[in-house]
Amino acid sequence: MRTGYRSFFWPAALILVGVFALLINARVIPVERLDRLLDLWPLILIVIGLEIVVRRALHGGAAELAAVLIVLLAIGGAAAYIALGPATLAGGQKLDAAGKVGSLDHATVHVEVGAANITVQGSRDIGDDLFRAHFDYSGGKPEVRLDTSTGELTISQANTTGFFFQSRRFVLNLQLNSTLPWKIAVDGGASTDTFNLSGIHVTSIDINAGASREDITLGAPSGTVPITINGGAVTVNVHRPKGVAVSVTVSGGAANLTFDGRQSHAIGTLTAQTSDYDSATDRYQIQVSGGASNANVDSSAPTG
Repeated sequence: MRTGYRSFFWPAALILVGVFALLINARVIPVERLDRLLDLWPLILIVIGLEIVVRRALHGGAAELAAVLIVLLAIGGAAAYIALGPATLAGGQKLDAAGKVGSLDHATVHVEVGAANITVQGSRDIGDDLFRAHFDYSGGKPEVRLDTSTGELTISQANTTGFFFQSRRFVLNLQLNSTLPWKIAVDGGASTDTFNLSGIHVTSIDINAGASREDITLGAPSGTVPITINGGAVTVNVHRPKGVAVSVTVSGGAANLTFDGRQSHAIGTLTAQTSDYDSATDRYQIQVSGGASNANVDSSAPTG
């Protein structure tokens, strides 16, 4: 009696993604390389088609062995393409955008993109501009919208490729006027983000990503400032000035936390805080969650 067709491709693909997520967390390869998986969508059709052919042409153990070899060759080729090929597309287009402060006394920035490399920094050298953004991108043109009545700045890049996936490059260098308090939110896919915020008043940071690496340098807080980071495989480095109170909660399937030099590991949730956190008026409250979460919180940020 012949059993129904069962492909080995999908279990192998899940293993491949998991292996690369671990390599990214271990800093063996850059996080942007996971986006190169999208280039390989035709390989899914090819492998499944070849499996069907060999299973019809062969029977029993020979068919199973041939199917396994096809999947192994495909996965090996995909792994080489992701690990050894360029992490981003060559060339691309550039775009600059800016907006004025006007009568605003606070502002919000929300970045909504897929795979990206984002740098955000506070600046006192941009005059009466609320922000200045420089893009290096391929694919759809970034959209920049500023509501001058509320100070809500939205930056996005629509997926115009439809069913057919396409690799895209998205590099954003964003300067924020540091004379205003800011809320910062980022929704993305595989990303590497750097936030140089030591000279800016931040009221909250909210990051949601797939596999991401976040490096955040903070200044002195005002009130309780929440920092929330969610993702699949997340690596977070947060640098605050010495003497600043902070609490951190790290949760996920595998959680690792280094807090002011002290390391801890768990399956589930880890927590830590400075001795003065409960009594402090000005403090940071950090929450990191993901399938695999690695967080380092230290006091290496510049003061003043």
